[in-house]
Amino acid sequence: MDERWLQKQVRNCLRHYGYDDEMMPLGKDEWRDLCAHIAAAKEKQRDADMYELVHDAVYRFITSA
Repeated sequence: MDERWLQKQVRNCLRHYGYDDEMMPLGKDEWRDLCAHIAAAKEKQRDADMYELVHDAVYRFITSA
């Protein structure tokens, strides 16, 4: 899975929740963990829409922070 594309999707999703890179910067470890979580979810649910998986992961990240 292309990590740069996935990071772009995560950034777009964060914007929908009112965040941007300056308001809530993610460290390299946080980016890697979030992307790994999304990739693992896609492996488990191959038919799932990536848009939904990204939004679910970002929502969980925001609400657990």
